[in-house]
Amino acid sequence: MYSLPQQFDLISHLVRRDFRLYYTGSVLGVFWSVLLPLIQLLVFVFLFNRVVPLGIDDYPAFVLSALLPWTWLSNSVGSAGGLFTSNRDLLRRPNFAPATLIVVNTFSNLLTYLMSLPILLGVLVLHSRPLTLAALVFPLLLLIQSSLIIGLGLMIATLNVFYRDVQHLTGVALMLLFYLTPVFYRPQQVASHYSQIFALNPIAILIQGYREIFFYQRAPEWQSLLFAAVCSLLVSGLGYLVYYRQQPHVIDAL
Repeated sequence: MYSLPQQFDLISHLVRRDFRLYYTGSVLGVFWSVLLPLIQLLVFVFLFNRVVPLGIDDYPAFVLSALLPWTWLSNSVGSAGGLFTSNRDLLRRPNFAPATLIVVNTFSNLLTYLMSLPILLGVLVLHSRPLTLAALVFPLLLLIQSSLIIGLGLMIATLNVFYRDVQHLTGVALMLLFYLTPVFYRPQQVASHYSQIFALNPIAILIQGYREIFFYQRAPEWQSLLFAAVCSLLVSGLGYLVYYRQQPHVIDAL
């Protein structure tokens, strides 16, 4: 097996490779990482500020502060299903841990998120909402979300090797989860008897946490954030358990 420094170098190399390959051959190249969030933002602003107005002040800053971390999660989890099945040759290499692909996928999408942050910061400044000390919580949110994404990715990628329906079910689940997560609306706008859905949804808590530090310029609710962190650790542990038990059979199934 690779030593820890070698594993770190391998992951760093693969993250850079994936990021470059994703934009290779396109005219705009890496600028797509900036252009796509802008297009999504314009669509949401048109729909929910003009067509079906939600009455939210500074809506572009409101929605973008949640849309970027949601896109990171959606892209990472949505692509996890095919990571093992589309990298058979790499997985057959001696001493290569398949879980490395999940970590690489998570951090390459994180890199795209981080490259989009200047857009968010610009939109926040335009709406007179500059960064405050609450932004110091940002690395903690990234850590919790990374753990959650890696755990989900390990489960989905492993199970998809044996049951190819998993990848399709993941797409459906993400679509439903998008509407159960306050990306383009406020949780307070939901009927009170459905509010428990948000309290028990660690993804909704994390997305709201990003909005708290960027848009509302205050620290997230620590009790909810602790709950999200515990859920993320449990999901990460469960994902690794599924992966660990099935790892000897993954190569044969491929």
